[in-house]
Amino acid sequence: MKTDIYAKKVAFAAGLSFLIAVVALFGQQSALAQEAASPTPRMADSTAIIPGDMVTIHVFEAAELDQVHVRVTDTGEVTLLLAGPVKIGGLTAGEASKVIADIYVSKHFLRNASVAVTVDDTSLAAHAVTVFGYIGGSTSAGAANGLSIPLLAARPLMTVLSMAGGLNDRASHTVTVQRGDQSVKPFKVFLPNDPDQALANQPMIYPGDTIVVPRAGIVYILGDVGQPHGVVMQEDGQISLLQALSQAGSPLPSAGLAKIMIFRKDGGQYEHLPVNVGQMVKGKIPDIPLKSEDVVWVPFSFGKNILMNGTQIIAALGSAATTGIIYSH
Repeated sequence: MKTDIYAKKVAFAAGLSFLIAVVALFGQQSALAQEAASPTPRMADSTAIIPGDMVTIHVFEAAELDQVHVRVTDTGEVTLLLAGPVKIGGLTAGEASKVIADIYVSKHFLRNASVAVTVDDTSLAAHAVTVFGYIGGSTSAGAANGLSIPLLAARPLMTVLSMAGGLNDRASHTVTVQRGDQSVKPFKVFLPNDPDQALANQPMIYPGDTIVVPRAGIVYILGDVGQPHGVVMQEDGQISLLQALSQAGSPLPSAGLAKIMIFRKDGGQYEHLPVNVGQMVKGKIPDIPLKSEDVVWVPFSFGKNILMNGTQIIAALGSAATTGIIYSH
């Protein structure tokens, strides 16, 4: 009797061992099959995701949560389907994959989540800033071509402009910035001559951004001046009549200061404004701020010329009399 009971126990143990082995084998085959069906997410190298990157998010357990070509915002965030915004800037693709998977699990959207984040190759162009305009030694031709500056992380505006060669002597101090995210409206940044103010007010520039540096305003000084030419409005985009005349070599002694004319465009046509610079120099009337594209005409004074010639003749006669060239009979 005892022998039968013992034999039954041995048979039961052997059967249980066989059953466990079968279950284990089935489980191993199932795991292998699942692994083959769900490829392992690609783990990126040590390169961090940055603003402007385009990423693709694949959720293996729920394809309806997949997102293709999602742009990372200026704050380093992407907006997940159902789960909302999440910050992945500064993380590698592998780290971002884990963060997103944890969010879907913690918010009870998925019981288990396996996520793969990849950085799209098309976003490699976003790892640069394009600067158009009057930088370095560029002219209007250089302004059209633009300059691509490699940028892997956000940098201050003045740093990026310095990398591009700096503003040249024809550049405006008001530049326009277009974010890589085209949904953000372009905005203007004024860079004053005061370095402390310029450093304090500059924005950060991100990979994928575009900067446009336009030509500064120009006023044209023509007529009886030392150097007739276009004067660049470099003083914070402003310049007065006396400042412009000074940069053009100042009016010559033969100039008619009382009849200087300012020609200014209004509605596509030039209007003229007479100015008595002689009174202005004496402080009797205030200086006048000029506008871009103003034309200042300094006329030649025949009266001054005759008077000047007469003075020169009198001076010459005096010199001649002193030397005995002229004498009376």
